Amino acid sequence: MVVIHSIPSPMKTLTLLVALALLPLAAKAAPTITDYFLRIPHQGFTEGTPQQLVQIMQRGEGRGLIDTKNGYFRMEGDGAQVSLQGALFRHEDKSPLLVVAWGNLEEPDFTHLTIFKEVNGKMVVANRKIFPVADSDTLRFELPRHGRTVIVRNAAGKEVSRWTWVKDSFVQE
Repeated sequence: MVVIHSIPSPMKTLTLLVALALLPLAAKAAPTITDYFLRIPHQGFTEGTPQQLVQIMQRGEGRGLIDTKNGYFRMEGDGAQVSLQGALFRHEDKSPLLVVAWGNLEEPDFTHLTIFKEVNGKMVVANRKIFPVADSDTLRFELPRHGRTVIVRNAAGKEVSRWTWVKDSFVQE
């Protein structure tokens, strides 16, 4: 049996080398909302750690949901655990801004926001000025699963205002 070896052309060799060089970049997926949530410091709005909460949402317990494609999660508390909702926004430079909405124990409403930004690979609490509506037991925050608009409602459920993430800040519609 005769085996004939072909010698690759210079263009084929260059294409192969470029593909091999880019392989590590393709293999490393961009961080998801789950990755950023796992980096937040324990804030006291939960009875569990971020790792435990992610496991609960991944199992679908407490009507948990993680939508990594759209940068969104939601978990309804059980009375001992607060309900959480999160949305991932991006600055123009692609750095993350993670907004987590939560409420008081035994309340399904999201009356508080904590905003996190990335600093040296860690998520830290960001200045609240970036979202100019203060926490209130009379207001409810609805984070977007799709899109970039946060809706603020009163306790009766009536829409009070809409804030859309544009470039690097929330702008009232």
